[in-house]
Amino acid sequence: MADGGALSLGAEGFRLFDAEGERAPIHSYDAIGHVYASERLLLIGTEEELITLRAEQFADGAGPEAARDALFEAIGALPEGRAILDHIAAVERLGEHEGPPWMIWATAAICALGMVLQYNDRLFDQVGLFVPDLFVRGEYWRAITMHFLHDVMAMPGFMRALLPMFDTLPLHLMLNVAGLLILGNLVERPLGHGRTVVALAFSGIGTLGGIVLFDHGRVLGASGLVAGLAGAMLALELHHARFMPAYWRVPRRLFIILLVVQFCVIDQLLARWVAGGAHIGGFAGGYLATWLIGRPSVEDLESPLGIRVAAWSTLSLVVVGFLGALPLARHDMPALERHAVRVWDLPFDYYRPRYDNAAAWFIATEDGPSEDGLELAVALAERAVNDTAGLNPNVLDTLAEALFQRGRADEAVYTIDAAIALAPQEPYFREQRKRFTGERDPSDRPPAPGLPIPWDTDEGEAGEGGDPETRDGVDV
Repeated sequence: MADGGALSLGAEGFRLFDAEGERAPIHSYDAIGHVYASERLLLIGTEEELITLRAEQFADGAGPEAARDALFEAIGALPEGRAILDHIAAVERLGEHEGPPWMIWATAAICALGMVLQYNDRLFDQVGLFVPDLFVRGEYWRAITMHFLHDVMAMPGFMRALLPMFDTLPLHLMLNVAGLLILGNLVERPLGHGRTVVALAFSGIGTLGGIVLFDHGRVLGASGLVAGLAGAMLALELHHARFMPAYWRVPRRLFIILLVVQFCVIDQLLARWVAGGAHIGGFAGGYLATWLIGRPSVEDLESPLGIRVAAWSTLSLVVVGFLGALPLARHDMPALERHAVRVWDLPFDYYRPRYDNAAAWFIATEDGPSEDGLELAVALAERAVNDTAGLNPNVLDTLAEALFQRGRADEAVYTIDAAIALAPQEPYFREQRKRFTGERDPSDRPPAPGLPIPWDTDEGEAGEGGDPETRDGVDV
């Protein structure tokens, strides 16, 4: 047998010995789903758990491969042994089916492309994040685009202070893409491409439901999809364990403990920055979809018609979502003004000044706004100034710009003077004043401010360190 973790074969099942040589409960042979052996490792997948034995645990020198052969011989001696061995062989054929996880790679690639677009033009944040009140007012694409955009400065301020690299690294994207690739690889291999798309679709729907249920104001990021993949993995483990190759499984208890830590500890500690409700909703969606899809098998990797229709419908919705956002993303002035009208109708909440500020800024700084559009930009900026008690110089700058573009230069000078008083060390605001007084060409807008301007004194959260547009709130 073996030293500490030995395998003992009986007539009806097998036992393991723990490190003290004590016998563990017997495992029935008919509970085995798959067995894998190499020179260094023996994996036995049962309905209840994944059993791992290392080569050094076999004191007699027989090793994992000899133990596997002995196990198969014991199973073959049973009346039902042929059926059990046939099942193990069928699962092994599934494990031999290797193919790139195309859907997961595509999802990660779209997220990376979204970050490139965000770095190139910060309007993509304003266009694509999920805001429930704007969604119900007609900006339906946000339900799609939010999953593929990330905050370039998503980490809490104290972490950025400890590690300044967080100011430039797209850490939010990096964490979510890592989760997509690691978990998605474990999900797409047993489910196949079509079922994986369906699981991601349910995860996305669940994410939106969690955002609404937990009343998150504004959300962007792919971790709702990552949570959905974790839910899919748990569903495979709890409902279809016997049909999974042992080397595709994870230790069940450890995995559940990690999920509890994520949802009950990490998400709670970072509740100010992380949309925990989106994670819970995404997890539930991925779990439900995988449970309903059914057990994995080689035959099912080629998706039936219903799954293919659902997968192609999902992909079509993603395309339609991005096409819906295109006019606003292209800075089309009619689209910007329609967006501003929707923002004007928003009820007051903590984030409304941010929407007001961004919508006003883009109208005031783009070519060809209508008179009504400029009036709306002024009104939105004034409301943002009032809602922030006139204490944010970026918001004051937006109002000054809108007033200047509307032909109200004297009021613009008065407003930018208030911004200068709040941030006297920032040269940007003084250069803006020169534009408004005619000392600088009106079309020569100065480079964006270099100082990180706090959004408000209570939160102390850094602004973009650039445009009067501000950071977007909760991330997933």
